[in-house]
Amino acid sequence: MPADPGPTRTAYEVVRAHAPELMKIPGVVGTGEGEIKGSPAVLVLVSRRTPEVNRMVPKHLEGYPVEVRVVGEVRPMEGREEPQHSKKK
Repeated sequence: MPADPGPTRTAYEVVRAHAPELMKIPGVVGTGEGEIKGSPAVLVLVSRRTPEVNRMVPKHLEGYPVEVRVVGEVRPMEGREEPQHSKKK
């Protein structure tokens, strides 16, 4: 049997492709790319770890390991202005 060629897309591309479906999982507050032991990985950020999160978040996506990180609730900061670089002129 030939060796697994590994991922065909970058971790960034995989995160962008799968973020909409991952964000539908209850408790998921964000996604990103990161590293596990120096290798690229997909990160799934959750408010808390639940049996549902454990069951629904895949262990791998397109050849990349997936790591679930508990970050708590994510809310916009009050009283903050929109960054200058994102303001429309």
